[in-house]
Amino acid sequence: MTQAEHADITRYLAKVRRGLRGLPPGDVNDTIEEIRTHLYEEVGERGDAAAVLRDFGDPVEVASEIVERRVRPDEGRCVPQASLGRRYSAWATDVVIGLGPMLLVPTALTFSTLAGGLHGADATMPVWIQMSEHVAHGWLTALGYEGLPAPAAVSAWQWALATVLVGWAVFYWMALRRSHSASVGMWMTGLRGIRVNDDRVVVRERDIAQSPAPLGAGRGRWWILVAAIPTGCLCILLLIYYVWMCVGPFLPPRILG
Repeated sequence: MTQAEHADITRYLAKVRRGLRGLPPGDVNDTIEEIRTHLYEEVGERGDAAAVLRDFGDPVEVASEIVERRVRPDEGRCVPQASLGRRYSAWATDVVIGLGPMLLVPTALTFSTLAGGLHGADATMPVWIQMSEHVAHGWLTALGYEGLPAPAAVSAWQWALATVLVGWAVFYWMALRRSHSASVGMWMTGLRGIRVNDDRVVVRERDIAQSPAPLGAGRGRWWILVAAIPTGCLCILLLIYYVWMCVGPFLPPRILG
């Protein structure tokens, strides 16, 4: 086998591996090794790697067929989707991780300045409220309201903080969570997201696993909820508070009395 043929098989297997994303890692490795062994044997007998890969099938379709057989076997019952409770728990945990810092960090900074004895204009107001005041001031001024007090300037470090917090939320939800078959919340509840044809199905990892799981892998991870549940409740309360405080500056002064 030439170096070029070896590279073609490696690229082919990499595409199959991407299509198997969502299955347990041990099962994916075993499947890839089985396909690799079969392809090498075929190339050794026929001597044409391109023809072997062509006859074996499109790597995306091969991976899709393997996943579909795992979820919807010809014999036996189909793997059921994970319960709504498990999926909601996973989603709520991801919300805390992805969006929680946007609520918790500014609040913690405000309380730290208050605890340090600073009050009034010296206290650090949450950056989201400051930004909403600036937007509201410009909006009300454009509507013709005069004599409105100018809001305090947002400091450079608060702009940097807001950029980091928004960047983390976008990075977690758009990159980390979408590029992996199991987010932190799904890992906590033992779920995996797999793609069957054009549908994304969320199932329990133990329902689709074939290889023996590592020691301790089957144990529940609900201990994380000890911190996730109260933190999630706090985030909900802070969200309601910030929404109200950010909407308030947009109300005309006559309405506010």
